[in-house]
Amino acid sequence: MLSTAPIIAGISFPFCLMNAAGALSTSRDELLALAHSESGAIVTKSITLSSVLDPGARCGRENPGVRYYLDLLPEVRRAGKPIVASVAGFTVEDCIHIAQALATAGADLIEINCNDPHVHTHLAPFASPQRFSEIVSALRRALPVPLAVKLPSSLPLPLVDVAAVLLDAGVPAVIAHNTSADSGLTQAQAILQASGGRLEVIGVGGVSSGTEAVAVLRSGVKAIQIGSAVVREGVGVFARLKRELADSLELQG
Repeated sequence: MLSTAPIIAGISFPFCLMNAAGALSTSRDELLALAHSESGAIVTKSITLSSVLDPGARCGRENPGVRYYLDLLPEVRRAGKPIVASVAGFTVEDCIHIAQALATAGADLIEINCNDPHVHTHLAPFASPQRFSEIVSALRRALPVPLAVKLPSSLPLPLVDVAAVLLDAGVPAVIAHNTSADSGLTQAQAILQASGGRLEVIGVGGVSSGTEAVAVLRSGVKAIQIGSAVVREGVGVFARLKRELADSLELQG
């Protein structure tokens, strides 16, 4: 039976839909609004070591830096929802430093955002399987909380190699795209297949209705991150999607 309250990386999520990193999740007010919405988790903006300011941007690198979130996470945590802290460090050491600090401040799951183009430029995580293994293994060893890796929509490495590295490193979860086709499958479906179902997959993108959410969940994806619909409608979108998802499940039996 399809679960709308999944357990991912040992963490209980009260609902299977959450925001994507950067979708109204940068400031204190935005994160508290997510905390008090129907979202199943609070996913932070991708966090860098120092502040990156770009007032005209909406979902790019701009964020106040890790110190801002260290002060804020204990307050957000009082809402009782899992906190997924997204990290965009530009060296392995910076990633470890940011991730360890956020875990200490209350993050339940660390999302290393390999989808960020600036991370590609600085870290080159997919230059080779060996490079990818070096990065994720170092993070996995250093963290006191589970690690999830967010993949870019297009990868220079075969997904079977990516899955093997994640499994070998003991990384339990991956965030993969719902819309990037690979041999007729979405990236999320393809990484599930490549891992033999051993990786827990959070799908991202391509969902703006309860019916679409059910279709993705039925493919084996455990949870879904919502981006565009959150930016467009605000955090109230989760209440709508929760109703639609329940109605769709009832109709489908």
